[in-house]
Amino acid sequence: MIFLGAFLLSMMAVLALTPALRGLAKHLHFLDYPNTIKVHKTPTPLMGGIAVALASLASAAAALALINYPYSAKIVGFMSGGLIVVVLGLADDANGMRPAVKLTGQAVAAAVMMFSGGLSGLPFHPVISFVLGLIWMVGLMNAFNFLDNMDGITAGIASIATFGIFTLALGHGQVLTAIAAIAVAGGALGFLTYNFSPATIFLGDAGSLFLGYVVGALSMRAVAYAGADPTAIVIPVLMLAYPIFDASLVTIARLADGRDVAQGGKDHSSHRLAGLGLSPKQTAATIYVLSISLTAIAVYLSLYHGGDLFIHALVTLAVAGGLFFMGMRLLRVPTQARGSGVPSPVAVRLYRPTEQEIALLTAAHTRINGGGTETEPVPTHSRETIEV
Repeated sequence: MIFLGAFLLSMMAVLALTPALRGLAKHLHFLDYPNTIKVHKTPTPLMGGIAVALASLASAAAALALINYPYSAKIVGFMSGGLIVVVLGLADDANGMRPAVKLTGQAVAAAVMMFSGGLSGLPFHPVISFVLGLIWMVGLMNAFNFLDNMDGITAGIASIATFGIFTLALGHGQVLTAIAAIAVAGGALGFLTYNFSPATIFLGDAGSLFLGYVVGALSMRAVAYAGADPTAIVIPVLMLAYPIFDASLVTIARLADGRDVAQGGKDHSSHRLAGLGLSPKQTAATIYVLSISLTAIAVYLSLYHGGDLFIHALVTLAVAGGLFFMGMRLLRVPTQARGSGVPSPVAVRLYRPTEQEIALLTAAHTRINGGGTETEPVPTHSRETIEV
């Protein structure tokens, strides 16, 4: 009953908070403006991540209080790391941030979680556990940040992954992880009410980094549950294979094109799926189906074939092969790899673009995405080509 309560409380909190934050974002001009490498056509509020983070963490804390679960350094560290990435993301949304600074902030948040007990139970030497955990968490934060390029995708994948982690936690009798996972699942699912196409508010970097952080931290417990069985490292990788696939696809495509990996573009897997003729809703639904399938496979392996090296290896090779051929097909889909010289103003409180600039940006987006000619650059403060 406590799990259902945490889920519903988080969902209802997001449903109540999001409209208020959407209005606040509009008032503060904390918006994501359209440009040639974006799908949306009108300025859209960016504060959705705050609603998801606050609702998830508060609901988890309330559930733990109701069952008198003793607070520990592990809980405080997990929540502190989550708040760090929310603040980091808000700063990036507001003023932009150098990739090195952003990566450092992500590493600090991950280290806070791990040094607070997040590495307990992992079947590796502590130093190896820390290094692998740091790579895993920072990588997922950026993978989820990459995924946040089309309505509903990041929140949808996060809800699927946390439902999977919740199922694993229940199966292994881990109450703390189960409560945290189901609270995040409720928050992410509730947010889809406003974020599914056509979205009226975005997660922003604050939300995508938070969801990547939470999924990364909680998925590490799937390895810890297996005790001394190193094959369990396959479980979170399978569960989150789609974000890993998307980040890998984008990285390979940009390096092959001689571009900076951190430079934005319409070359993500979602854009390529849309290039095959799918609508935004159909694209999101396709990615959901893939994510649900991968998560179900991971949960099944963990609960019913734990420690079976042959089965783990066979399934991993099959999934890797399937994603490889899918990637090869998607790489052949024409994309708009770069913006066409029309930057967008950053979502800052201290800067408000003129109505003429907004009109030019929107018109440029519509014309270029509709196959029209390129336009001249609009001189505005911009960071929208930076994703990492």
